[in-house]
Amino acid sequence: MTPGSVQKGPLMWLGLMVLVVLLGLCSTFALVVTAAQAWQEHAQARWPEVTARVDSCGLDQTSTGRREGYYIHCRLSYAVGAEQNVTNVYSSKFPAPEVSQYPPNQIAPFEDWVDEHPLGTPVVLRYDPSHHTKVVLVANYMPRGGPRTPNNVKLLEFLAGSFLVLLTIARITRPRSLSQSRRSSMPVNP
Repeated sequence: MTPGSVQKGPLMWLGLMVLVVLLGLCSTFALVVTAAQAWQEHAQARWPEVTARVDSCGLDQTSTGRREGYYIHCRLSYAVGAEQNVTNVYSSKFPAPEVSQYPPNQIAPFEDWVDEHPLGTPVVLRYDPSHHTKVVLVANYMPRGGPRTPNNVKLLEFLAGSFLVLLTIARITRPRSLSQSRRSSMPVNP
C-alpha cells in the first residue's frame, strides 16, 4: 500500500454501518407510528355507529405554490339522541387533471365517489362519544382512505427486514481489529 492511499474495506464497512443505523432509526420510527395509528384505529372501531345524510359533497380546489390539486369535501348531518350534528369529512389531496401525474387520471375515482354520494345519500359513520362531530367512515371509504395500519405494517416489515439483512452483512464483513490480527498471526507454541 502506498502512503496516502485509503483502504477501501474499512471505509465501505463504515458506510454500511451508517446505512444500518439509518435503517434502524427508520424502523424504530415506523414502529412507533404504526403502534400509535393502530391504537387510534382500534379506539375508533369501538365508537358508536350512526347513519348520516349527505348535505353536500363535491371537489374543492386547493393550490400550494405552483402545485394545483383537489380534494373531496362532504358535509354530513346526523342525530345522536335528540342532538343534531353537522360535520365535514375530507379526502386526501390529489393532482389536478392538467398536472403531469403517474398513474394518469387520478381524479377519476374521486369524481366517481362524489357522483355516488348525491344529496341525501346515507353514510354510516362512527362518532367519538366525547366529541360528537369527530367522525370516521365505517365503510365505503373515500379513495385512498380507510385504515392505514395494514400499509404501515408492510412498510415496517420492509424496513425491519432490510435492517436485519444489512446488520447481518455488516457483522459478517466487519474488519478484524489490530489486536485480533496480531493474536491470530502469533504461533501457538513458540
